[in-house]
Amino acid sequence: MARNRICVHGIDDPVVSELTDFQIVGTTSSRDELRTIIAMEQVTILLIDLDQDEALDTIIEALEIKSDIAVVGVTGSQDVQKIIMSLRAGCRQLAGKPLNAEDLRVAIRRAINHSEDLKMLGKSICVIGSGGGVGATTFACYLTMAIAELTKSPTAIIDFDLEFGTVARSWDFQPKCTIADVVQSGSIDRLLLEDAIVDLPSGVAVLARPMQIEQAHLLNEGHATKIIEATRSMYPYLVMDLPRKLDEICGAAIQASKKLIVVVEMTANAVYNAGRLSDSLMKFGLPAESIDFVVNRYSKGIHSLSIEALEERVGKKTIGVIPNNYKALLAAGDIGEPVSDKSPVRKSVLEIAAKVCGVEAPKIRKSWMPNISFSK
Repeated sequence: MARNRICVHGIDDPVVSELTDFQIVGTTSSRDELRTIIAMEQVTILLIDLDQDEALDTIIEALEIKSDIAVVGVTGSQDVQKIIMSLRAGCRQLAGKPLNAEDLRVAIRRAINHSEDLKMLGKSICVIGSGGGVGATTFACYLTMAIAELTKSPTAIIDFDLEFGTVARSWDFQPKCTIADVVQSGSIDRLLLEDAIVDLPSGVAVLARPMQIEQAHLLNEGHATKIIEATRSMYPYLVMDLPRKLDEICGAAIQASKKLIVVVEMTANAVYNAGRLSDSLMKFGLPAESIDFVVNRYSKGIHSLSIEALEERVGKKTIGVIPNNYKALLAAGDIGEPVSDKSPVRKSVLEIAAKVCGVEAPKIRKSWMPNISFSK
């Protein structure tokens, strides 16, 4: 019964009353009313008129309150850009005007099924740098290892820096198959991914970027979406290392993620770009709660900008500060090995991973990292 509880927002049409196989628990016309109904009535389906001025903001706000709500939009518009924006905001299915009861039933059921499918998929986290050379890929690799250690579950990482990614190199191995081979094989499914993904003894699984730069252009948004969904069905946690650009492939990865972590060094340019990135993503419908910030290579007394300055610019607290240990990290990366278990970098990343996974961070043990090696 709970999964069929519908709130109807901004729609005054007698066809809605024909949806007798669903339970309509509220009809709202304002966002205040909608917030109250979602919070009090265990709403699992939102049926909303997309032709209202604040429809996209309303969807975003509803999903912030209840992230797994199944959103169905109705519209009489033929504006393709408007439809795309509604889907990016979180609308799962669409129905046209004039309303038809059977059309609505189909859209609602598909939206419910989509939401149930998403619950079964693994949690995904994107990592992106706010500037060049801020250490985002290194952080993504250590975050993947920390999640695997914390959760005792295999954790995957996809290198979406298709031209210049270094994830596989960080573990010092040469993959036999890459993400390009998956795309070229035709239909993307688990069997293809199992052949391409390299499982390391540490519990980390790596899907590497293409071997040749020109192969990067084989991938499109549809390929990326299918690869992400298939990988999420195989692993409880998925980390995606993104290039420093916002294209359609990065958009697909971010849209499929529960969390986007922006890695920032305390330089004026990096802080400035962190704010620009955050502003742009929220403008396109990504909730502020989905974006987190990590300060990397921090040395107190050296940087002219304070962490508080970054937090003021992006409007939220950072979820972690990683101390500067650049020389040790560089040397370890060159030989495909992790830094020493005594490194404060490891403790900081572990604490960040615990926040991302929603678990308590254990005390660092001397033997935590020797069992986790970059090398296969």
